[in-house]
Amino acid sequence: MKTKLFLIVISLLIFFDSNSQNTTSIGTKIEKNNFIKTSTNIFGEIAMLEIESNDLENGGLISENITSYILGVSSTIKLNKNFDLIGSIGFAEGFSFSFLNSNLALKFSDNFHLFYGIGTYYLSDERWNVQGLDGNEPSRFDFGMNLGLQLYLTDYLGVIMRYNIIEEKEENISSMSINGLSFGIILK
Repeated sequence: MKTKLFLIVISLLIFFDSNSQNTTSIGTKIEKNNFIKTSTNIFGEIAMLEIESNDLENGGLISENITSYILGVSSTIKLNKNFDLIGSIGFAEGFSFSFLNSNLALKFSDNFHLFYGIGTYYLSDERWNVQGLDGNEPSRFDFGMNLGLQLYLTDYLGVIMRYNIIEEKEENISSMSINGLSFGIILK
């Protein structure tokens, strides 16, 4: 179901932005003859995730390393000459989750960005043990952070590296944490 929904979103983005290789504009006027500039990108990443859980019954920490494959679409809005706003939506297989995040990117050049952002994640993998705290209903939705860098090698191809912190481990309770490093390519 999520694959079909993701393909529909990509199709709509391609339909409405068929000239995605060039910077396009949306109709908000800033000054005379200047528009807010946006660009749409497709990215793929390989994530090396570390999943940890506290096992209070057996008195230990359980740690598992999982490789996950991420496919997503991002849109970049140029805020000014030093900053961009990057929004992303996508999903991962291997350790299954979907995400929607927003990043503030510092531009060192037209080809190199450092970014930091937050997002929401839906953790659909069956290995994710959902537990409610203090009598609350458990939820598979979670908020997380990411930081990384993005470097365009050509006008249309770039590399991306990010560190994701989806859930932090909580002490003294039976909880799980997930974080990891991902590498990938980005197509403009």
